[in-house]
Amino acid sequence: MKRLCLSLVAAFLLAAPAIAEDAKKQERFAIDVGGGFATYSSLIALSIDMQNWDSSDGVDEPADETHPELNYVVGSLGARYIFTPNIEAGVAASYEYYSSFAQNCPEGKVSDSECSRGDFLDHHLVHIALEGKFNWFTLFDILRPYSRIGIGTMLEFDSGLESVSLPSVQLTPVGLEFLFPYVSVYAELGAGYRGFMSGGIAFRI
Repeated sequence: MKRLCLSLVAAFLLAAPAIAEDAKKQERFAIDVGGGFATYSSLIALSIDMQNWDSSDGVDEPADETHPELNYVVGSLGARYIFTPNIEAGVAASYEYYSSFAQNCPEGKVSDSECSRGDFLDHHLVHIALEGKFNWFTLFDILRPYSRIGIGTMLEFDSGLESVSLPSVQLTPVGLEFLFPYVSVYAELGAGYRGFMSGGIAFRI
């Protein structure tokens, strides 16, 4: 009987790690909320979109002048499915603000040097994209470097919906994620709708 009890205890001790692992809640989704700073938004998309060419009267209107003293502020939200510990994919949305001055020009075809600075303008951009995240590895169960790529569309709002542009992209060659149980804090460098420098908090459920 004693031998049987010892055998049962030994079997339980051997099986306990596997039981605990099975009982642990599996992480299937990641939701991140963050913010940062952008440059000229979405690589090429904004530079094309800001050229307010008006060909209705045959006169080209110069683009607005970007405010030189203000950064572009970005807020982002992402939701991804965790396929494997290394691969996540889902959707992302971000809001971006920038400012500019309108250009006031005399009638007729003129150069930028003949224009004067006009009203201060607020611009609001909304990006919606499909996004993938590749986790390289996990070091000491707490530090995880990763890369991110995304592509989608950009909607620009001033007084109303002004334009819809393609593509809106995000290229993040390197990011660092600090892992805690079901929560992580991240920081990354890249280019696109999340900004060139951004960070935030992610929840894994």
